[in-house]
Amino acid sequence: MKVSLMIMSGVDDGKVITCSTANQDGNLEGDHWFLTLGRRDDNDICLRNDTFASRYHARLHWRDGRWWLEDCSSRNGTYIEDRVDDARVLGTIPIDVNQLFCLGHTWLRIQPDDDYSPDRYS
Repeated sequence: MKVSLMIMSGVDDGKVITCSTANQDGNLEGDHWFLTLGRRDDNDICLRNDTFASRYHARLHWRDGRWWLEDCSSRNGTYIEDRVDDARVLGTIPIDVNQLFCLGHTWLRIQPDDDYSPDRYS
């Protein structure tokens, strides 16, 4: 299992970070895989240049055949792009491939993989 995230803003704009279970990235518990995101170096996705990101800001989960985004009680919140206004993430919510989300001042998105099909995530 693998996922690629593209950073869409800030000093790392355009950078793609790929994590996979084969590289022992994240935590795998049965079919539930999750990655940590935040400012500390020991996160799977480290946003060290974003001082508005918390040390342990959020988690990205793969379970039940789809991605989920969880805010980890961050100081500045986690947001997803919405049609009308950006929506704050409360608890754990489903997130789609290509949907923008924000930690601190950094916008990211889950990149589609070679086998991407919108039906795969529904």
